[in-house]
Amino acid sequence: MVGRALGGGTTHHPVKALLALLVVVGCGASRVPKSLRGYDILVEAADEQSVELARAMRSAGYHVRERVKGGSRPTAALIYFSFSEAGFDQPTWLHVRLADTRSGVIVGAATIPLDSATMSTRARAEAAVLALSAP
Repeated sequence: MVGRALGGGTTHHPVKALLALLVVVGCGASRVPKSLRGYDILVEAADEQSVELARAMRSAGYHVRERVKGGSRPTAALIYFSFSEAGFDQPTWLHVRLADTRSGVIVGAATIPLDSATMSTRARAEAAVLALSAP
């Protein structure tokens, strides 16, 4: 614009082009690990924690389904449970596993401590999905 106003030729907009490129790359970036990118994740909305896990996974870029569907692409079922060693003052952990529905092989796993930072179901879900997405 300035070049034209001063009588010059067309101006190039390298800054605008760079910003557009960053937006496109940023929107396409996925937090889904490479090993899970071809999978649908099966999360049956059975309770509040599973609903929050499904929401957090969708927001991280996972393709989440609530029902088994024959003939679809590879699917991993979400399994989660909490565990604490026997004994006084032992921490409790939330374990999340993704198991291939055809072979039963665990294709993704994460474990997070249940402490003051993960008191709500939403906080637990977000922490678990972040741990699943870690390299």
